[in-house]
Amino acid sequence: MVVVGIIAEYNPFHNGHLYQIRQTRKRFPTATLVVVMSGNFLERGEPAIVDKWTRANEALHCGVDLVIELPVAFCVQPADRFAAGAVLLLREMGVQKLVFGAEHADYDFAALAEKVGTVHGDFSRYNESFAAAYQRVIAEKIGHRVDQPNDMLGLAYAKANREMGNFLELVPLQRMGAAHHATVLAPGKNIASASAIRAQLMQAKTASVNNYVPQQTLNDLAKQQLVSWADFWPLLRYQLLTATHEQLRNFYDVTEGLEFRMKEKLERLPQTADFETWLQAVKSKRYTYTHLARLAVIILLQVTAAEVKHVSEKPYLRLLGFTPAGQQLLNQRKKKVAFPLITRVTQQIRKEQLQVDYRAGLIYELASLRVQDHGRAPLRVGYSLSRESH
Repeated sequence: MVVVGIIAEYNPFHNGHLYQIRQTRKRFPTATLVVVMSGNFLERGEPAIVDKWTRANEALHCGVDLVIELPVAFCVQPADRFAAGAVLLLREMGVQKLVFGAEHADYDFAALAEKVGTVHGDFSRYNESFAAAYQRVIAEKIGHRVDQPNDMLGLAYAKANREMGNFLELVPLQRMGAAHHATVLAPGKNIASASAIRAQLMQAKTASVNNYVPQQTLNDLAKQQLVSWADFWPLLRYQLLTATHEQLRNFYDVTEGLEFRMKEKLERLPQTADFETWLQAVKSKRYTYTHLARLAVIILLQVTAAEVKHVSEKPYLRLLGFTPAGQQLLNQRKKKVAFPLITRVTQQIRKEQLQVDYRAGLIYELASLRVQDHGRAPLRVGYSLSRESH
């Protein structure tokens, strides 16, 4: 059995994602396609616009065979840690090839990973961010920067793969259409960035994205409550105002005196200040917008360093959904996997493996108004289109 993996967020699932799946099917027509997908809170420190079950269902209807949720402890991390968590789960599911989008699909990502795999640069300068320092060291090692979003993730996947014995064949796919962070829709095209699509949706311009997302996504967007940081800002603001500095320091990665800066900047802002205004106030050369947004999610969810350590040491596979082909793979792998394979959330699982994810689901429900974990079983989806059409 050929098993191909994709690491995704699908925020929301759009035509660019559909293109990737179709190209993967074209290249590996007999493969079982496994996706490791972020849950309700994402790598760049933001809530997903629609919940994980909706996005998993869209992927399954568009050609994916199996969707595994990436734990929150891996999701809200810089690229290297995010990639390491996702690649680890792919390995456990017997994935042999990893397909990923890249701005420069001609890069030999495995070779680049060999050159920078042992990077230990000077990241202690307080006049630059870790990301800037990392790019500086990469450029010194390989002769050029690798600073486009998908290229950076591709390098992170390659590094994780290298550290796990190079079990994956890396298959970069040239990114099509708009740039990753483009904020406007390109007229006359049918592929746009997720950022541009979200911007239109949050302005209640749903009709404007009709050409850029599959019908299944359109149907979901029309009937669901869309979620953004604005929904959680009052909750985060309350926590920041009422928590002591010591309590904030207890949360994962709140270091270097950030607990003081976060509270001080908030207290000086007017009552009408929103999440973006607060982030811009806290941002500095040392702390990037994305780093602070991740910390905001961590504080919102009250994730401690001990909880992140627990998930890292005892990973698990949370099954969100599958097709008949996905079920066949599960039957083959279930006696081989070393990690718990979670299909039902029991009281014990809530208290042990899913302690953070279950809490994240409850908080996300406050905005989405859709139950996330309690009583939820994996989705079972048959192909709505024949394999040949993909």
